[in-house]
Amino acid sequence: MKLASRRTSRWAITLISVAAAASVATSEQGGAEQARERRTPGKWERHYYVRVAEFKKENDAARNIVMVGSSHVEGFKADELLPGRRVVNRGISADRIGIDDRGVLHRLDSSVFDCNPGFIILQNGANDLGELWRNGTPSVDQVETCYREVVKRIRTRCPDAPLLIVGLFPTRDKYADLVPFITEFNKRLTKVAADFDCPLMDVYTPFADSEGLLREELSRDGLHFNEAGYRLWAEMIEAALSSADGEAEKR
Repeated sequence: MKLASRRTSRWAITLISVAAAASVATSEQGGAEQARERRTPGKWERHYYVRVAEFKKENDAARNIVMVGSSHVEGFKADELLPGRRVVNRGISADRIGIDDRGVLHRLDSSVFDCNPGFIILQNGANDLGELWRNGTPSVDQVETCYREVVKRIRTRCPDAPLLIVGLFPTRDKYADLVPFITEFNKRLTKVAADFDCPLMDVYTPFADSEGLLREELSRDGLHFNEAGYRLWAEMIEAALSSADGEAEKR
């Protein structure tokens, strides 16, 4: 009887130890989760998730002209610049192509597929190159690889919707050092467009001055457009849409 009693005591102590360890682990896990919940997201992270939530509300059954990108796209006032065209704006300022856990790659449902697109315009990549310029990462190869994945998924899911790849715009002033990265990436976009049989819109040439910098009269800060810059781009987009309309009528 004494031996049985000792065994019972040992089992009881073991069970108590296991329970205590589990309690500590649960407490630590809960503490980590609470810490994550208490973390204050940055300005552009909050903006990203607010915009994605808005996209999900706006998507409808119409065949839309879908514009996807970052600040150049978000600032595009389609009602004024493309009157008579049904455009859904899927631009998010400061957004990147999607190498990390945010970016175009990770919001294709709300920004493209759920929009029932009839025509897709993709313009992105400068913010990734800005990170490379400032911090040395990601590499141009990484940006291109992710960009290709975005294009591949769009062509796979929306094979009948034309996809217009828009090259990167030139910059100037405090952003002038981005120009070598942009010209290199534009060469790569030419190859991406050819590989996926997509038209490419060269926006560098018409937006650049004689020194290869963004024309001063088109920009408000050396990177973003003023009204004149947006009107020039809108003219180019309208020409591309009209050409696509003509091809559709021929078919």
